[in-house]
Amino acid sequence: MPEENVWLGRKWRRGRGALDRHLATTSAERHARAASQRPRTSRELGSISDRRAVERDEHIAHLEGGSRGRATFDHALHVERAPDLDAEQRSSRQRIVLIHSPSTMARIDTLHAWLGGESLQREIASRVRANGRDIVFLREDELADHISGRLGEARVLLCGIAPRVDWSRATRLELLQALGSGTDSLWPVTGLPERVWIANARGVHLPEMRDHVLAMIFAFARDLPALARAQAARSFEPRETGTAHGKRVAILGMGTVGRSIGEACTSLGMRVSGARASEPYDLHALLAEADYVVVTAPLTPKTRNLIDATALASMKRSAVLIHVSRGGVVDERALIDALRAGRIRGAALDVFEEEPLPKTSPLWDLPNVIVTPHIAGLTERYVDRLMALALENVALVETGKPPRTLVDRSRGY
Repeated sequence: MPEENVWLGRKWRRGRGALDRHLATTSAERHARAASQRPRTSRELGSISDRRAVERDEHIAHLEGGSRGRATFDHALHVERAPDLDAEQRSSRQRIVLIHSPSTMARIDTLHAWLGGESLQREIASRVRANGRDIVFLREDELADHISGRLGEARVLLCGIAPRVDWSRATRLELLQALGSGTDSLWPVTGLPERVWIANARGVHLPEMRDHVLAMIFAFARDLPALARAQAARSFEPRETGTAHGKRVAILGMGTVGRSIGEACTSLGMRVSGARASEPYDLHALLAEADYVVVTAPLTPKTRNLIDATALASMKRSAVLIHVSRGGVVDERALIDALRAGRIRGAALDVFEEEPLPKTSPLWDLPNVIVTPHIAGLTERYVDRLMALALENVALVETGKPPRTLVDRSRGY
């Protein structure tokens, strides 16, 4: 582990000794909290939020059908499992679970899905039926009021982009499973009972997201956009390029994907700082030091246009923005102005305010921009991982337990 970079929840600190001291302290604090506090919401129960760090390195291997133990990855972090709940907490947890899951212990034989694409539907249907269940697809072009009428039939709804409907007719619904990590299309949610679990698919694309960000860092470090233009012009002129080693990387969004990117960058000799959208931090101080700014934060009202003209003005002229979360987190017009004026060196963009990116967008023609069509998380194993997770969540919910990838309604992700 490089001596100077360790992520400790809110910041990276120096050395393995700091990490060991932190784990010892947080372990004691967690045990003290477990003994003295009763959880007030499902998010505080430990089975979800305290498990997220552990999920990072066992999640992919589990979804791909590998060992049920921990996968072997070269992570810079050591993680610990949450302490067991005492009898009083288990009792509280059971009461909360019963509130959220009225059909506890009843098998869910039929799933409903709202998504398009016949090929995708066939792939999903085959995996659902192999799991001993049936699936009913709602047409994506159905009117919202028609979908609302069908909601009364569903106990589980799988959806690519959650429809904006009145959910009050979803009287049997127990699980709303998003087939992506973002749930921004759902909010504000109307009429969805509090007892309904909302889950996303975070983590299924973690290796690909990490690799994509690294590829973009290396592309700019080695000046591949300029070299590609030279190739197109048949120009064979040697030129000096740089290295990623020793560069500063600021990660906005230190969730599962953000932490994995940070660990990878650290192992390659980069200096990493990061911030979580749900915690206070000095955005402009963070941006001012960075050579690469990586945006992985979810899109919420708090993060919409997080990277605006003021934020871009805080960045170095030599800095590169790498955006892989949701288009609305970056003010696209302000970014185009900054790129044109040379106020930042460049940008690698995988997500956009409007998708597909309109052919009239100036981003297509800017020489200091790499455009990719929202593919940072795609892989040939994506549907396998996705449906393994979705079916695991269904199995958990039908036995009265929260889904593995529970969404916190108060935060929107």
